[in-house]
Amino acid sequence: MNFGLSTLSLSIAVFSGLLTQLRAQSEINFRGNYGDSKITSIVKFVPPSDQIVDNSRGGASRAEIKCSHDQAYNHSFKALLPASNQGLTVATHPSFLVYLPKTSAPIIHFTLRDENNRGVYQTTVPIVKTGGIVSISLPEDQPPLQLGKTYQWSVALICQPTQTDIPFASGKVRRIELNSSLSSQLDNKNLLQQAFSYGQAGIWYESLVILAQLRKTRPDDQTIADNWLQLLNSVGLEEIAAEPLL
Repeated sequence: MNFGLSTLSLSIAVFSGLLTQLRAQSEINFRGNYGDSKITSIVKFVPPSDQIVDNSRGGASRAEIKCSHDQAYNHSFKALLPASNQGLTVATHPSFLVYLPKTSAPIIHFTLRDENNRGVYQTTVPIVKTGGIVSISLPEDQPPLQLGKTYQWSVALICQPTQTDIPFASGKVRRIELNSSLSSQLDNKNLLQQAFSYGQAGIWYESLVILAQLRKTRPDDQTIADNWLQLLNSVGLEEIAAEPLL
């Protein structure tokens, strides 16, 4: 028996097996030392099974309504949400993202209401007229979202001159408790890994906000751009993936 050839064949087989394993691991492992990675885009949103799809996502049903001085919008004024028009969060004071088309409106008005339609928080935010994606956060000095409660939020364009048919986008948010399984997945993970874990767990707001923060702070990072596109594509929002984060 030629032991040399047998040993060589065994070594090749082991090496081939290791390559196959490494390729498989590369689909789920993140590498990087600053909160992102150098792999293909994999972050996507897996919606919870109990969410009911609502085709009027993010104010799309009011896409034809605009400020009277505005040109036709290239993309609809909409909340960044899945097709269900709602999302989960584990944050007591989450952030909400909305796409604003190019508009003459100088400010937007944000409103948060509870399950009984009572106002919880409202504010106005000045905006640039070029359009883009805006983030609005519930301030830390405001009461936190209650666990298990669903809140309605909306963003309206304050047109100048004023008009009665106000363009707006809206959505829902429900706070849930961070379970031990997901908590352990987040331990010692970088930001891109966390966005992946939140997306896989069906927690929309954290997955979106983390990627938006990375996209804004590292606009030239192709890996982040690919993951941003992948996440928005997974919920049908790919048309606004290239829009600036204001």
